[in-house]
Amino acid sequence: MSTFILLAALASQITFSTSQQENLTTIIPQVTLADACECQVEVLSVREGQGGKSTSRQKNTLFIPANQPIDLSRISFNIRSGDAVKIIVTVSDGKSLYLSQQWTVPMHTH
Repeated sequence: MSTFILLAALASQITFSTSQQENLTTIIPQVTLADACECQVEVLSVREGQGGKSTSRQKNTLFIPANQPIDLSRISFNIRSGDAVKIIVTVSDGKSLYLSQQWTVPMHTH
């Protein structure tokens, strides 16, 4: 049975779709689950740079169907030289399912 649980866990994943238009970077966290779930979803985004630090946290409950990529949010940043950006996405059913994935842009200079 542990092999079945492992396969289900491998089939469930969080990915990030990104696009860039001029100076604006858009990140779309997506989740695909092996089994349908009424899940708690949390999206935490943190941006640090010369202008200071901003944090945004979105929490909600979603019905996520099985084997279908679902967009969880759409986050856009104007990422400047010296900025560091981190997005952490967590999906949980409060029982056996717990997925967490992070997307980062380390502090960089151009």
